[in-house]
Parts: sequence; structure tokens; C-alpha cells
Amino acid sequence: MAKKTKPHELYEYDYSTGTIKPKNKICSRCGRFMAKHLKPVPRWACGYCGYTIFIH
Repeated sequence: MAKKTKPHELYEYDYSTGTIKPKNKICSRCGRFMAKHLKPVPRWACGYCGYTIFIH
């Protein structure tokens, strides 16, 4: 069973300006959240459209 993700794990709240910002990147192709993978190769990957950004 998949781990349940809570909102405080996905977003950062800046109390000085009152803004909410996502912790993960947004996919430039489809606009959804991307997952950060560290193994076997560090990368950002979109599970919806398959777009991948490799981290050097």
C-alpha cells in the first residue's frame, strides 16, 4: 500500500510574505508535480507524461 502524503510534506509556507510554494518541481510538459529520485541515477521524473530531468 502506498504511503499517504500530507499537505505539509508537499508545500512550504513563507510566513513573512504569506505565500505557499510547492517543494517539488512542476513538469514543463504537462504541468503536474515531478518526483525526485536518488537511485539508481539522481533525477526529477514526471509519472504522468514520462518527462525526466537528470541531476548532475
